[in-house]
Amino acid sequence: MSIAVRRATKDDAEKVAEYAMKLVEQHQLYDRLRFARIATLDGMKWFYGGQTEAKDAVVLVAELEARVVGFAYVAYEETNYAELAVKAAHLHDIYVEENARRSSAGQKLIEAAVAAAREFGATKLMLSVAAKNATAQSFFEHAGFEMTMHEMMLGLG
Repeated sequence: MSIAVRRATKDDAEKVAEYAMKLVEQHQLYDRLRFARIATLDGMKWFYGGQTEAKDAVVLVAELEARVVGFAYVAYEETNYAELAVKAAHLHDIYVEENARRSSAGQKLIEAAVAAAREFGATKLMLSVAAKNATAQSFFEHAGFEMTMHEMMLGLG
């Protein structure tokens, strides 16, 4: 069982959108105030399908036996004043379906995201991880990511 990672095409948008919606649902379970359910399957399909052709972003898919089992989405910004970041790529999304976890799909998606970030000219790859997602935090730390910020929120309702 070998994992292959490739750039997604518009034909992959529906499967990527399904996985993206699973991420939305997962985050909603962590904190409904912080993570709004503003996404729809059609909206996600449109967004990720468009990002397959973007000059400053890449959608990657992991395949196991010719079946898409996960995806990652990376976007590059030369300058981001709000984050005080230059030449930064952001790993906005990564998801591997449950039955493909521990298959190296996640690690191979990270490796491909790093390679894509370098192709963009990035000097760093950044990501955010939900405070309640200890599994992902451990995965990212194992992949070499380091904690640099803590997001905080005050509910005003």
